[in-house]
Amino acid sequence: MGRFAGYIVVAALALGIGYFVATRVQPELQAQNTGVATTTPQSVQITTANVNEETSVYTIDVQYPKFGISAIDAKVGKIVNDTIAEFKTLPPNPPGMSSPQNELTVRYESPYVGPDVVSFKLVISQYTGGAHPNSLFSGLNFDRISGKQLLQDDAFKMIKLTAQQVSVAVSAQLKERLGETFFAEGANSNPENFSSFLISAGKVTFIFQPYQVAPYSAGPQEVSFERKR
Repeated sequence: MGRFAGYIVVAALALGIGYFVATRVQPELQAQNTGVATTTPQSVQITTANVNEETSVYTIDVQYPKFGISAIDAKVGKIVNDTIAEFKTLPPNPPGMSSPQNELTVRYESPYVGPDVVSFKLVISQYTGGAHPNSLFSGLNFDRISGKQLLQDDAFKMIKLTAQQVSVAVSAQLKERLGETFFAEGANSNPENFSSFLISAGKVTFIFQPYQVAPYSAGPQEVSFERKR
């Protein structure tokens, strides 16, 4: 696969689910994907919803969080359901392939519930044959009170930096980390390069997809900035 071909596939998947991507804050909550309800200090309960389906054409194994906040749970549910619906439109694998079924796996990581923000990482993996699955690491962030989805402009405001300033800082860190394998185009000042991020109590972490800033073998990359608000 060419240098950016895999990233283009992942970017297309990102477009399919959308770019979903302050003062005093309380310690962040870390919860495991056990399916067991976890009560946060703010009396929000995280549970795990499951979707499992198998046909001769595909298998679906999905887990995603529910926070008991109706506006946020509705948005998360729509994102997941849209992802499943889009996956089901993929053509079946040709006879004789090593993987006779298309496979969709969804998991979540790093749930955080603060006084102002609810945030988590959704990991979407599609395997339709080939050397490896295509994976998307999508940070989903919501204003806890209004349920509004927070986008990259909101993230820039939280760290009080522009897209250009973030690009300079990210590029320096990734070049030091990755050396000659760093793909500069994936971290330039185009705001869409910073559409996937996570918010926690004290930082904003930008997530870069496989193939976006490095070869697939390097995996996804993350760079964090201190929250200023």
